[in-house]
Amino acid sequence: MKSCWNCGSSVPESYRYCLNCGADTNAESPEEPADPLIGSTVAGKFLIEASIGSGAMGTIYRAVQTSLSKTIVIKVLHSHLLGDPELSARFHREAKAASLLNHPNCVQIIDFGQTDNGSLYIAMEYIQGLDLADLLERDYPIEHRRLVGITKQICLALDEAHANGVLHRDLKPENVMVEDRRTQKDFVRVVDFGIAKLEDRNPNSSRSFRTRTGIVCGTPEYMSPEQARGIQLDARSDLYALGVCLYHLVTDRLPFDAPSPIEIVTKHLSEAPIPPIELRSDLPKSLNRLILTLLEKDRVQRPMNAMDVHAELERIERELASKPTGRQGFADATVVDLSPIQVDTIRPGVVNAQTSPTQQGGEKSVRALRTQKTVAVNQLSEEDIRKYSSASGPDAKIHPTQAMSASDYDDNDLSKSGPPWVWILAIVALLGIGVAAFFAVNS
Repeated sequence: MKSCWNCGSSVPESYRYCLNCGADTNAESPEEPADPLIGSTVAGKFLIEASIGSGAMGTIYRAVQTSLSKTIVIKVLHSHLLGDPELSARFHREAKAASLLNHPNCVQIIDFGQTDNGSLYIAMEYIQGLDLADLLERDYPIEHRRLVGITKQICLALDEAHANGVLHRDLKPENVMVEDRRTQKDFVRVVDFGIAKLEDRNPNSSRSFRTRTGIVCGTPEYMSPEQARGIQLDARSDLYALGVCLYHLVTDRLPFDAPSPIEIVTKHLSEAPIPPIELRSDLPKSLNRLILTLLEKDRVQRPMNAMDVHAELERIERELASKPTGRQGFADATVVDLSPIQVDTIRPGVVNAQTSPTQQGGEKSVRALRTQKTVAVNQLSEEDIRKYSSASGPDAKIHPTQAMSASDYDDNDLSKSGPPWVWILAIVALLGIGVAAFFAVNS
């Protein structure tokens, strides 16, 4: 057996042509032509060093900005696309769309122009680190709080884009770069607005950047139902893609997969995804619910904008941060909300910081109204939790920030031995008795 130089398939020695691709196995493998751009200088200021990737629109090179000796990235439109004015306009649109974005979590554009042979190029900052796809392969399963922190930054980048009328339309793990900085771990950059759509905000304009009729842009695995149908898009299409990314990152599986792109798109249009919590049992229910909401077929059922998602992620982050972990057998205990509890509902020593003076028998307000001191939830016994949970229903929760210890009460609170004036009267009475006895003995 021999190997085909073209596709690598095994071919019997007596066969001249590959059964898989039809290549002549007796012919030598053709050498790849040298890339003429490597080693050249673009626009007199960018020295091309190496090719680091290629996509449908262009080839990506690592280069050096000679005036600053700074490493950058240059994306050059494929030469065979230069004859299509619409594709050239789309490439120009990418540069314009990305240049509008001024946010730390968005890739920054340095320059745009033409090479000496007429090819269009975009120069942008060089980002070290890994893309999310590589990070997933290296670090799966990704810790939930880390994943929430990464996703929050993606939301900020999308919010910046949407606020400037830019839809990404190809959000996926490969287009999210993560790098560790000196003062911040997992710093996120959203890249590649190669098929971004720039909304025309002038209703009287005759120019349009809409996709050519019959062409659907995007990656099928991350494509929203409305994008697959080729209808008018809005920010919620990018949020659907974000939901697919989250699903992929927490389960290491795509919600919809099939042998062909058309089958994948069909599933996006018609099938419900398997809840991710069924594939990863330790997934918080709140994060599972957010992912499924982002993957709603009807975009009306999804969050309205990226900052709504960001707010929910912050709530989930607080929930994860408040989960007790220091007491054996208590890490997974149900958290119960103390806000409606009266002081006598729980054992002495732990009371509600927000109980009103009237709820405390008319005595003075607790010092917690001024200091908001807290006590850890794990000071409650499991019997206390179980007693209140049964009285308050299965959905009741305890928030550690809403609980405080009895030591936070004023000294004159009834939870202690009595008001100070009782002790003063007792001391005065004892002193009076002592003085009277002294004079009676000496008289």
